[in-house]
Amino acid sequence: MTQAKPRGSLLASFIKADKEDEIDEEVQRIADTVGLTNHLIFLLEDLDNPEKKILTYNALMTSSTTSASPYFTMRVHRKKQTNTLYTINALNLAIAAEHDGQTGKHLKLDWEKYRESLILAVNGSLVVHRVKVIKIYEISPEDAEV
Repeated sequence: MTQAKPRGSLLASFIKADKEDEIDEEVQRIADTVGLTNHLIFLLEDLDNPEKKILTYNALMTSSTTSASPYFTMRVHRKKQTNTLYTINALNLAIAAEHDGQTGKHLKLDWEKYRESLILAVNGSLVVHRVKVIKIYEISPEDAEV
C-alpha cells in the first residue's frame, strides 16, 4: 500500500528584497528550516509595489514553522481556479462586501474579481494585492537540511 503524501499548510512569507541573492538566501533558509511537502517555493511580486515580494510554500506545521523566517509569515489558502491567495478573515470581508454585510457559507463570492490576487484583512478592512509568479524554486531533498 502506498503511503499518502503529507499534506501541509500553505504559508506566505512577506519580504522586502529586490536583490536576487537576498531572496535566494531566504529561500534557502526556508528550505533548511521548514519541512516542505512538495519541494516548491513560489516567488510572487506585488504588481503595485514591485519591491514587495511574497514567498509561498506548503509546509508541515510545527510550533516553529512560522518562526523560522525573520519575515512576516502567515497561513493562507488558495482558490486554484483563479489563483487567488486569501486568509479566512479576508474571505469573510470580501463576502460581506458583496452581500450587504452578510456572511455565511451559503453566500458565494465572485472569485473572478480576485483573479491573480492576494486578499488580506488589514485592521478590519479588505486589502487586495494583484500579484504574479515571477519565479518557482524547486528544492531537491539534498538542498534542504531539514
